[in-house]
Amino acid sequence: MSTAAAAVPLRRISFRPALAWLHRWAGLTLGLLFVLLGLSGTLLVFEHEIDEALNPQLFHSPSTCSVPLTPDAAAAAVQAQWPKAKVGGVFLPRHEGGSFRVTYKAPGVDSGEALLDACTGALLGSRDRAAVGFGAPYLMPMLQTWHLNMFQGKTGRLAQGYIGAAIAVLLAVGLYLAWPARQQWARALRIKLNQSTYRSNYDLHRSIGLLALLPLLVLALTGFYNGLPEVASAMVGKVAEVGAERRAIGKPALQKSESAISWGEAQAIAAPYLRDGVTMAGISRQPDKGIYIARLRRADDWQRTGTLRIYIDMRSGKILEAINPLSGKPGDRFLAALFPLHSGQLGGTAGKWLVALAGLLPLLFFITGITTWLLRRKKK
Repeated sequence: MSTAAAAVPLRRISFRPALAWLHRWAGLTLGLLFVLLGLSGTLLVFEHEIDEALNPQLFHSPSTCSVPLTPDAAAAAVQAQWPKAKVGGVFLPRHEGGSFRVTYKAPGVDSGEALLDACTGALLGSRDRAAVGFGAPYLMPMLQTWHLNMFQGKTGRLAQGYIGAAIAVLLAVGLYLAWPARQQWARALRIKLNQSTYRSNYDLHRSIGLLALLPLLVLALTGFYNGLPEVASAMVGKVAEVGAERRAIGKPALQKSESAISWGEAQAIAAPYLRDGVTMAGISRQPDKGIYIARLRRADDWQRTGTLRIYIDMRSGKILEAINPLSGKPGDRFLAALFPLHSGQLGGTAGKWLVALAGLLPLLFFITGITTWLLRRKKK
C-alpha cells in the first residue's frame, strides 16, 4: 500500500439520511392509510357498545322467559325466513335480555346476520355485514370490514398483515431517528409550545412518538398476526412450544346425502365443559370440514367470543379436539393474547382505553409530520 493511500482517512458510513428519507416518505405516502386504520380501530374498541346504542331494537329481546331459545330453534327460524340460507353460526345472548345472533349466507347476501328474540325466535332485524353503508345497522360492521381487509376479502386481509409489518418498521426507524444523543432523555421528551411553530410540531412528533412507541408497536405487530396468522404462528413456533394447528382439524366435507347431528346435539356434546364458570358463547357449523365448533368462554377469558374451542364430528358427534390455549403451551398462550391485545379486550377498562387512545396517535403524527416537513421546506 502506498503512503498516499494510507493517508486517506476512513469515513464512517451514516445511514441516518437514508432512514430519515424512508421515514418521511413512508409517512407522507402511507400516512393517511395509517390514520384511517387508527381511527377505525379506536371506534372498534367500543364496537359492541356503539352498535347496541345505535341499534337497540336488534340487541334487546322484548320478551321475557324462563327457558331461552335453543340453537336448533334459532337456526330453524332463520331457515324459515330465508329457505335457501345456509346457517353458519348460532351465538347466544351476550347479556341478560340480549338477542340471539345467527350468521348465514343466502342468495345475494354474503355475510348475513339475523337477530332473534331470545324467547320466541321472532326476527328483530337482519343485515348483511359485508354491505357498505352509513346507516345505523351497517356502520360498525362496515368499519370492521374496512379495518380487517379494506373491502378486499382475503387479499385485503393479507395486505393488512404486511401493512402491520410496515408500520412496525416505520416505528423502529422513528425510534432510531428520535434516539437522544448522549442519552439526554429529559430534553428529548420535553415539549415546549411557546416557541416556533416548526419546533413545537417537531417536539410533539418526536416526544409523543417516544412515549407511545411501545403500545403502537404492540398494535402493529398484533395487526401483522391478524392478517398473516399462519406466518406469525410459525415464527412463534421457532422460539416457543405450540400445540397442534387448529386449522388442520377436520373431516371430509359433508355430502348432501349424509345425515349430521343437530345444533342442539352439538351443544349437548359440549355441555360437560360448562363448569367452573365456563359458558357457551356460540356454535359454528362447517360442513366443508365436516365439523361443528362449540365456542366456550372461561370466567377469566381474554376474548368475548371465548378462547376454548370444542371440535365435534358432524357425522358421529365424536369430540375431535378440545383446544384451550389459556391452559396450553407457552406459545399457545402468547398467540391467544394477540387478538385481545389488538382489540382492547385484554387488560380491562384500562387496556381498552389505552388501545383506543393509541388509535388516535397516527392522526397526530400525520399532522405534525406534514407540518414539520412543510415548514422545513419553506425555511430552506
